[in-house]
Amino acid sequence: MHSEFDWEAAVNPVLGGVASGGEAGQDGPEAAGASSGVPAPPVSAHPEAPGQVGGGHQVPADDLVRKNQHGDPLARRMGRGVRGAMGGGAREAREKAAFADLMQRSVPSSRQIAVASVRGGAGKTTMAAMLATELALNRADRVLAADADAELGSLPLRLGVNPQLSLFDLAAHNPNTFQEAEGFLTRTQHGLYVLSSTRGGRIAGEFTLETFQTALSSVSRYVAATVVDCGAGILTEVNRGVVTSSHGLVLVTPGTVDGALSARGALEWYAANDLGGLLSRTVIAMVAHAPQVNADLQRAQQMLAAWGLPVVFVPYDRHLATGSSVEVAKVSAAARTAVTRVVHEVFSRSLAAGGPR
Repeated sequence: MHSEFDWEAAVNPVLGGVASGGEAGQDGPEAAGASSGVPAPPVSAHPEAPGQVGGGHQVPADDLVRKNQHGDPLARRMGRGVRGAMGGGAREAREKAAFADLMQRSVPSSRQIAVASVRGGAGKTTMAAMLATELALNRADRVLAADADAELGSLPLRLGVNPQLSLFDLAAHNPNTFQEAEGFLTRTQHGLYVLSSTRGGRIAGEFTLETFQTALSSVSRYVAATVVDCGAGILTEVNRGVVTSSHGLVLVTPGTVDGALSARGALEWYAANDLGGLLSRTVIAMVAHAPQVNADLQRAQQMLAAWGLPVVFVPYDRHLATGSSVEVAKVSAAARTAVTRVVHEVFSRSLAAGGPR
């Protein structure tokens, strides 16, 4: 649990992204594949793609960031340090204890949490990366982050890893033990396992729901929780299949008027298409993509909360806004507090769910 946890900060305006795992890939498929006999991914015969340098090596994502800023200004970080040294209040202590207790609870079976959005650019992948990382940091068992974007998913980038094997390889191999499955995964510096839909940052191909489920089922039984980053939209076969088979859903939407209305439209669509059972397992995350938002977010929260769902505002964060790999230590206190609340809300709902449809 983050030392500056504050529920009130979670309902301020809105996001920014998760810990750099530049070295994390060293524990990944390259090392594991050598010992487990995992086949190497096919070598591309295509010429170098834009953004690559001699030898086909990709330009590191961090090299594209002019200045990797901390989410909080220096003065605010110093102020937090002083407040932390003086100790928090009784309410803060109770909230920390409640979250710690939730993270220590055993799961009846592996819990799957889907992260979806009505359209691209909502902050869905950043949210998925943050949720999965917080679970990995606070739970003693295994946590998996799976990329269900059938085109060019950026979840590995946000988690700071560069997998050389993808879910296609895992689905084809059909491992019988976790040790075999582990060779197809990459691990971040925080201990989070990552199942990628790409190889080396390149599109590995479009996959079907069956392919994704085959790959995921071969490893999910060995982990306590899986956070699935869906592709953009809610109508595709893959996204519908992932969402309906999940124990919890985080619906991510921009912290704007249009974002609030889009989220309401998605809820209405679920309710009208025999998916109303999802609502009891859903948490809405409204993400701010600018320092100041003129929308009436309190009114938007009331509109969405009328569905009986928790609505969490994730504030703008300079570090997350770069779109590069996320370093947990650089995420602002307010943004991380909001994400922690989302984790608390959706994970408690996933435990209460008897099982997906």
